Parts: sequence; structure tokens; C-alpha cells
Amino acid sequence: MTLSVWRRGDVHGKITKVEEGAQGETTVTILFDLPGDEQFNSPQVYTISADKKTITGGSSPIISMVDMKLFPKDAPSVVGVWSQPEHPDWFPDVNIVAFEKSGQTNYNQGGKPVYYVYDEKVLWRENYKQDGSRITFAGVNPDIAEPLTANIPYYGVLSSDGKVLYVDAYDFGWARITTTLSTIEWYGPKRVTPWLIRQ
Repeated sequence: MTLSVWRRGDVHGKITKVEEGAQGETTVTILFDLPGDEQFNSPQVYTISADKKTITGGSSPIISMVDMKLFPKDAPSVVGVWSQPEHPDWFPDVNIVAFEKSGQTNYNQGGKPVYYVYDEKVLWRENYKQDGSRITFAGVNPDIAEPLTANIPYYGVLSSDGKVLYVDAYDFGWARITTTLSTIEWYGPKRVTPWLIRQ
């Protein structure tokens, strides 16, 4: 999926037409609402396969998809440890993050657990929420203004097989993450959606 308009978070739209095709496929037309970017508000057409497993369509610069797998009815749980084990310097706010059954996260950065400043025996924890494929959580940056630690709002989208978590920050003030406009690969590869792998 490609969202090439410079914005983060939810993109609102209205379904204006749903049609059933001759082979059982479903065509959905959506009119996106992008205040301030009205030139991109043209209708987008997506086709859901007859077996309801993939979706294709759309046109840049809004959202384009090529055989993107649809998320299953019963979502895999995000509980577990997520990271980029071969690239520990990529996306450092969230690499490595553990989602616990308790609804909280904890973090490991630079090979060390992240602790609260006031007590080096207590792991830094933040609440998270899973709603199907969507995860809202926090990244942390303990280097922002030592000895303080920054809590950075993030969201993620779980892959249909539950093995990959695509992540992005709501706020780029302190986030250590790549963006569509990145020109230097300080925090990961340029022009890709940051992703974490279930360990």
C-alpha cells in the first residue's frame, strides 16, 4: 500500500459505490477527504477478489494497492517481541518492542532494556491498544534530553499473516524514523514504510 500524500494517521473517505462483478469480484469506489489537498480528492476504485483474499486498485498519489492481502476476520494477536534483528540501528524508537498480554509495552535499545529515569530497576512501560490489524502504541527515545525519555505516539498495521508490523509515527518532532521525504538513511532505508518482524 502506498500513501504518498504527506500526512499521518487516519485518512477519511466515503464509499460512494459498491458493485458485484461477473466473476464474483467486488468493486468499491471511495471518495477520500483530504482537507487542504482537495486536488487529490478524486474517486479511487478498488477491486476485492472473489475469494475475498486480496484487494487491488487506487491510483497515486492517494492510496494504491497491488494484490494486497486482506486482513482475516480473526486478527492475530500482536503480543510478542518485534524487532529488526539484522538491523538494530533501524527505527530505534520501536526496535526492539515487546507487546505484553497486560496491554503494555517494554523496550530494549542498544542491547539494553529501557528503564524509568527515577528507578533503574523498573522497565519503561507504555499502554498499547490493538483493534484488529491496527495497533496504537508508543515509541521511546531515551537520548532526547538525558536523563529524560521521550514518549512518541506511534501506530502500526499488522500484516494479514501476523508476522510483520508496519509502523509509523504520528509526530515527527522527536521520532527517529524514516519518512517519504528522508534523504539520509540515519534511521533506516529511505522511502519505505518501517517494519518490524515478529520474533
